[in-house]
Amino acid sequence: MKRWLVGSLALNAAFLATALYLVVGAQDLFVTYFVDPGWERRFSFFEAHPIQPGDVVFLGDSITASGEWAELFPDLPVRNRGIGGDTTEGLLRRLQQITRGRPGKLFLLIGTNDLGFGKEPASIAENVGTLLGEMHRASPETALYVQSVLPRAGEYREAIEDLNRRLEGIAAAHGATWLDLYPHFLAGDGSLDDVLTNDELHLLADGYERWRDLLRPHLQSPG
Repeated sequence: MKRWLVGSLALNAAFLATALYLVVGAQDLFVTYFVDPGWERRFSFFEAHPIQPGDVVFLGDSITASGEWAELFPDLPVRNRGIGGDTTEGLLRRLQQITRGRPGKLFLLIGTNDLGFGKEPASIAENVGTLLGEMHRASPETALYVQSVLPRAGEYREAIEDLNRRLEGIAAAHGATWLDLYPHFLAGDGSLDDVLTNDELHLLADGYERWRDLLRPHLQSPG
């Protein structure tokens, strides 16, 4: 009886997973929330260690999560709120963790996973606009910085450049500062500069140091 019950539960779980994956627009939900328990672990940690007023928050996906921001900016109250595999929809689901802390500054980098899941740049930009609007509503004193999506493998160039144009407009519409990192990481063939990466997506140490240098003037300013 127990063996039958376990088998039945496993079959039902597999059916649910397949159904989620096949639903239009649910691919990111499937990958981030069903397959990867790392998202839940990070979310739980962030709940236990809340943002404080005046903090400098880096919000995004694995590119942000892999940055050792406290070492890159040792004199600042930085908080790394990146989660590997996250998307604009994932950030919207956990945004309250940021807004209720009322941080001093928020540096946002998100969208490359959305593109990887096949989402259109217009839809991604719309989600970012929703996120910025909610930040303004719930934490109006937070200075917002929208960073351009970084290059990755060359076949993504057109989509990334389309998305970045849209994000620049969204940032302006919401009074956020636009930080165009993209050209500083771009190789001649339209991909992420291979001296900065070992997988055409994530950054090596030199990439984070380049990023740090681009951000430093905005972290030294009052807002």
